[in-house]
Amino acid sequence: MRDRDRLLAAFSKDTGITLKPEQVAMIEAYAGLLRDYNQKVNLTAITDREEIWRKHVLDSLLLFLALEIPAAAKVIDIGTGAGIPGLILKIYRPDLEITLLESQGKKVEFLKKTVATLGLEGIECLWGRAEEAGRQKGYRESFDLAVSRGLAGMNTLVEYCLPFVRVGGFMIAYKGPGGERELNAAARAIAILGGRTKKVWRGSLTGGQEARQLIIIQKEHPTPPVYPRRPGLPAKRPLQ
Repeated sequence: MRDRDRLLAAFSKDTGITLKPEQVAMIEAYAGLLRDYNQKVNLTAITDREEIWRKHVLDSLLLFLALEIPAAAKVIDIGTGAGIPGLILKIYRPDLEITLLESQGKKVEFLKKTVATLGLEGIECLWGRAEEAGRQKGYRESFDLAVSRGLAGMNTLVEYCLPFVRVGGFMIAYKGPGGERELNAAARAIAILGGRTKKVWRGSLTGGQEARQLIIIQKEHPTPPVYPRRPGLPAKRPLQ
């Protein structure tokens, strides 16, 4: 795996983030499970091992450059799919309490199998929709951080994420170069849902230099009880 090792060395030089050998081995095991399961359930379009590392693993870890995450923070990954970024965040920071929220049952089955195989603790695989889970006691306004990657435009995404975040906590949206434009269009929605834009982290992805933006929103006020709206509405009629 010389290409992987060169990639990790370059990433460490770029970011100061270094994975321990046992973390590398765990992520390798995850990548193998992902590739195998992907043959029967569509989890990812990225199946090359080096690209899994680069576009899934290293991309996930950029979060730790954008925001300081306190010890034992409660984190929810909304629309996690194959566990990106939540599983990677957990492997790098085992102290984090992670909830992986996914609406497709077959993907949740993969997540549960992966968590068991890797022996991870302090991680929940939750089957459900954000619009419903975001209203449930024990989940609503219970997390220090909500993250999401590639799920929806910002107008919709803030309605999925902010109801989960406690006042004083954060949401982070992983975006490409168009993230800031989405953010500007979502300014009113963010305010309605109790948030305020804290900052936009800008960087690039090691090994290919794709532009990345992490949109960081802080929760300043409780989300009004009418949000999130019923399933399907945030995507069909985003807040303007």
